[in-house]
This record gives sequence, C-alpha cells and structure tokens, in this order.
Amino acid sequence: MADRYQAAVALALLATLVLTIALDPRTHLYESRYDPDASPAEIASWLRYLQDVQSAPTWDWFDQPAQSPLGAPDFEGRYLFGRQRYELRIQIRGEAMHYVAKGIDDQQEGGAWFALGQGRRQGDGRWFSTWSCLDLTRAVSNGGGAWFRFGAGRQSIDVQYYHDTEPMGETPLEGGEAVLDTADDTTRMLEGRIPLRTPTVVAAFVLYGRVVDETGQGVAGAAVKRRAAGSIETVADGRGFFALPMDKVEALTLVAAGKIGFANGFVALEQETAFTKNGAMQADGNLAMATISLRRLATQDHRDYRWVAPQPTPVGINYEPARHLQCGNCHVREYQFWSRSRHATMATNPWVRAAFELDARPAALAAGDTRDQCTPCHSPSLAAGLEQFHLSGPNLLQVSGVDAEGNHCDFCHKIEAVTDPARPGLDGSIRLLRPDPRDAQVPGSIKRVFGPLPDVSYLYMGASYNPLFQMSLLCAGCHEHEVANTPVLGQSTWSEWKASKFAAPGPQHKECQDCHMPAYQRGILQQITGPDGKSRQTVLGGDLRLIEMQNDAIEIARYGTRRRPFSEGHKHSFAGTDDLAFVKQAVRLDAALQRNGSQASLRVTLENTGAGHAMPTGHGLKRYVLVVVARKAGALVALAPELAEAERIGQAAGASAGMVLGRQFANDWQVPYWRAQAQTLDTRLQPGQPRQFEFNVGDADEIEVRLILRRGPPGLLREHGMDVDRSQAGRAEMDQLVQSWRP
Repeated sequence: MADRYQAAVALALLATLVLTIALDPRTHLYESRYDPDASPAEIASWLRYLQDVQSAPTWDWFDQPAQSPLGAPDFEGRYLFGRQRYELRIQIRGEAMHYVAKGIDDQQEGGAWFALGQGRRQGDGRWFSTWSCLDLTRAVSNGGGAWFRFGAGRQSIDVQYYHDTEPMGETPLEGGEAVLDTADDTTRMLEGRIPLRTPTVVAAFVLYGRVVDETGQGVAGAAVKRRAAGSIETVADGRGFFALPMDKVEALTLVAAGKIGFANGFVALEQETAFTKNGAMQADGNLAMATISLRRLATQDHRDYRWVAPQPTPVGINYEPARHLQCGNCHVREYQFWSRSRHATMATNPWVRAAFELDARPAALAAGDTRDQCTPCHSPSLAAGLEQFHLSGPNLLQVSGVDAEGNHCDFCHKIEAVTDPARPGLDGSIRLLRPDPRDAQVPGSIKRVFGPLPDVSYLYMGASYNPLFQMSLLCAGCHEHEVANTPVLGQSTWSEWKASKFAAPGPQHKECQDCHMPAYQRGILQQITGPDGKSRQTVLGGDLRLIEMQNDAIEIARYGTRRRPFSEGHKHSFAGTDDLAFVKQAVRLDAALQRNGSQASLRVTLENTGAGHAMPTGHGLKRYVLVVVARKAGALVALAPELAEAERIGQAAGASAGMVLGRQFANDWQVPYWRAQAQTLDTRLQPGQPRQFEFNVGDADEIEVRLILRRGPPGLLREHGMDVDRSQAGRAEMDQLVQSWRP
C-alpha cells in the first residue's frame, strides 16, 4: 500500500514538474535552437578554416598573459561550451574578465568562427561581458553580450547570452552550459541554445539613469538611445542624469550613451532583474536606475598608426584572417557605393594628377610658393603622415597602397574635428585622433572609429560617438578652402550652404549628408509566380534586399547582422555630378517662345531648386553652359550673345548662342583658380534665385535649348592632356546634358 502511495506521489510530482516546465515562459519547453546538420564536406572545410584562427585579430597579449598590461591573471581556464563543444578560454584579473572562443557551427548555414569578449563581475556574483565574433567562413562579423555564473570550484559555467545584431523581442536570451575541459569529461553532452522566453510588457514606463566616466563623475550632454531606436532619444543633464520614456519593456533592453571624447558605452537591462521590484514590474511605471559608464579617450594623435585598407578580402582558399577587419568585409554595400564614388578616386583621377603635375605645382613653384595645397585633400591619408606639405616632398603623384584610396573608410572615421574650414584638408582644417597602435586593451588593428551612432559596441571598432558625422562641418574639411596668399576660394561649398535657407534652423534645414548620403530607397513587396508555378515574394526597385523589406529594417553589415531602422543606414555614394539623375533633380529649366509676326523672342528660366549651394559648386572649374541652337530651313542661325569658339565643342557644338555659368578668374574662362589672384565673375545659379535669359531667335523655325554641365574649361583640359575632342575629362565625360527644351 505504501509503495502504491509513494508511486502515486512520484507521478504527481513528475506531472507537476512537466506542467511547470511547460508553463514557465523562461524555459520555452527547453527546446534547443539548432538547424539541421551540415554535410560532412562542409564541416571538413570549416575545420580547415578554423586552422587559420591563430592569425585572426585578438589581444596581442592573450596567448602570453604574463605580458598583459593588466598583469598576470588570477585565474585561467579552458572550457567547452554547447553541443558543438566550442573552446572557451577565460582569464580573470581581479574584477575583470577576458576570453577568446572558437568553433564551428556544424549546422546548415553554419561555419567556422572566432570570438573574444571582455567584462566585469556584477554585484549579484555574475560576470557580464560583451563579445564580438568574426565569421572565418564568410569574413563577416557578429556581436552581443553574455552573463557567466561559475559553479563550485569554477568547474562549470551557467551561460546566458544574446546577439545584439538581432531584434530583442521576447526570446533574445539563450542559455547554455560550459564545463572545464578535462580528460575525464569528454563524453558529457552540453547544451548551448536554450531560448529563455520573457513576455514583453506593453505599458508606459520611464527609465531613469545616469552616464558616468571611469571615476563615477557624471558626463553632461551625453547622447542616450536604445539600440537601433532610430534616433538619439534623450540627452544627459549637467550631472549626467537622464530620463528615457518607454512604451514597452522587452525581455532585454540595450541602452547606449556616447559623447565626443569618450568611447561608446552601454548597459544591458534584463526585464526580470533591472526592471522589477520584488519580482513584479513597478506599479508606478518608473524603472530602476541604469548606469552607463564611458571610457575617456586619450587625446594624443598617433602618426604611426597604420591605415586599414577598405577592400574586402577574398574568402575561400585565399582568405587571410589577419585582414579580416578590412571594412568591406562586413560593410559590403557601403564599400560598393563608396568604391564607385569620387571619394575613392580623388588621388588617382588622371585629370587631378595631370592638373597637379603639369599646372598647379609648376605654377606655384614659378611664383615662389612651395606649399602643397593639393595633397592634403586629394590624398589625405598620405598627408596625415607628413610633418609639412612641400611641393618638392611626398605628394599625390607618389601615392600607393591605401594612400591611393582617396578619402577611404578608415581615414574619414578617424576625423575628430574640423577646426578651420579656410585651410585645405590636413593642412590645418581636419584634426585626426588616431589611436595608439600598441594599445593592448583594444583588440585588432582598427582600435577606434568615430561615427554618428552611440550604440555601436563592436569591440574591434572601438566606436566613439561624434555628432560631427551628421554635420556639414565634416564636409567643410575639404570642400572649403582659401588659396594661399589670395582672396580666392578654391572651394566654397560650405560657405555657400551656410548662406542658404537649408543652414537655418527649421523645417527646411538640411545638412550635406541629407542629400549626398541619402537613406536607402525602399522597393515594393510583390507576390510573383515563378516558372515552377509557385508563388513567392520578391522586391521590385529600391536599394534593399527582400529580407530587409520583410523585416522593415536595414542590414548595415552582411548576412543579416546589425539590423537597424532605415533612418540609421545611409548610402556612402557621396552623390554628385557623377550622378546625372541626382543633378537633374536640382536644376529646373523652363522656356517660353513668343512670336511677333516673323520675329520671335525666347525667354529661358533657370532655377537652382534642390541644392543647398551654388550650382555648379566645387573646385571652380565646373560650369554650366547654356546653349541655344536655332535653325532656319535646316541651316544654323547665328544669335547673340555668341558663345566663345573654345566652348563650342562636345554637347555645345553647333550652338547659335549661349553663355557660361560659373566662376571666372583673371577675366578668362580658361584660367584655373590656382593661377588667379582674384575671382572676377560668378554667374552660377544660387539657391532660390531664379535667373532669366533673353534670346532674339528671329525667324528660326527650329529651336532647342540645352543646359550642359561641363567639368572644366576645354582649353585647360587640353593643356592637361585630356582628350577634349572625344569629350573626355579624366575618367569622366567632359559634358553631361542636364536639361533640354524644344517648343
């Protein structure tokens, strides 16, 4: 009887346990997240990739911990984690933890990877860390955070982790187990992907917090936002305190802060701990204090920093893990747009180099001026290594390697400030803050990047929020400067923008980036029927892939990582005169023909309708040529004002009349700004100032109006060896037909 009773109790307890597990939202039935196994051939290839992990970027001292600037570790252990038995090597020094990990995901869409992480012990006894991962199979990246709780004698670790590259939702956290790697534990099956479900609480809450530095002092004016929130949500007050209104609390909330002069910082808030009081959400809707710590940056600019190349590295048999951090590996789309832009070719453009070698340099030397004002903008990473800019010293004619990449990713994102727009580029305008290449606390070679987002936490990037990257002042570093010893502006785009309505606060305000680094265009989701008769979804038009349209989020790195709102992704195309559609949007041409008997008059109206600067802007050589072609019975009719013979080529060939709209120096349309002591005429189209032109076309029976964008004076182009007769100016067409009109 007693046995039956005990059996019944055991069954009841077992049933209760099963029911508890089923109903407990944290366990999610303990179902692991594993895809079907990969093929043996794939696994074998990934194991070969893993052999290259020794050359993957890491902390220089990790394999020789006694040489660490942090001192020898108090504890060091090698653990196995998850079903695939990933290797996890941990070092602990006081309250600080560092680790590296490697392994293969032997599932479909898996591959070989290498990761590292760093963190500190919390008050509850757990160790919280951030980690960053390099996918050795595809040369991409990933990142997130993890909580470790050690078991007795540090023989095992209970692990909870998340990927900050994915939406938070209700199951961002996954659980798993790591065990100390010992010879007698090789058969133990581990778990590594248990979803931990916590339902989202939808209600109005306010998260109160504080941003502090390493000493605990408040950081005033720090920008604060949740990860991928779409914009800066609040700013810390004079003592570093902030209040962040929230309309929901997910299982995990990542809140970041940043300020110029500090590395970005963030806090990962678990709903069940940070957002609860005695086990329940606070009834008054005010959440507990969150503290975000920012690390102050060193203020020395290190000239011996070596620039990281932008090109993606080959994957497969030629893949080099040591070059994994080259920007194009992860930011593929940004790299592709940039590589087609003029920023990528400004050091190697044939006309730029010819103009410098055959004209600007000898003209300056002949005038007794030895200062090089071209290289500081056209090869800024070369210029960044020079003590002085001398026309007889290193210059853009000798660029090679990464210095030949113009304004490349690593250079631009090392700009700390623009101090004096009147100076050209690295010659007094742009101030860099390059990191110490020997800084052993930051892994890899990049060490630091500045950018417009305070919620970038990828360890290899060392990201630092800098609002300059959302301001026109950044562009002024090269797109504004005076010619030495003259009142002539070689570039005046920034001052033109400052004088426009777009620079004033208000609904019309626009920075340079708003137009020249536009947001990606959405396409249209549509169901189509394929040749197999099956219906599937596709995206028509736009710049985005199907998965981005389906998730209503942009991927700023490859393979689904770093999903962000569309407002946080921008084209690195630096659209300008090389984009004809872009130029057409900025200028309107209207014409009206009025006949009086056998005679007729033509009124042409031109208006700069879209640009926040003069059209054309830039280096002073570009111009518009307004051309009228009038014929009577097929024969060309000469009209006034007559276009100079030197301009009657290319798209302006056969002009009856016309005029040049641009900047004129030394009373001659063929003289460049660097040979002039004064600007004698400026007939460009200024923002919001329509211009009208009158032509008497007589009894012509055929009329055409053309607005042509011309890259430079034909005579000057010819002097520099450009093939003007074939309308070539360097790598571009000399002329672009922007607008035309016929009655």
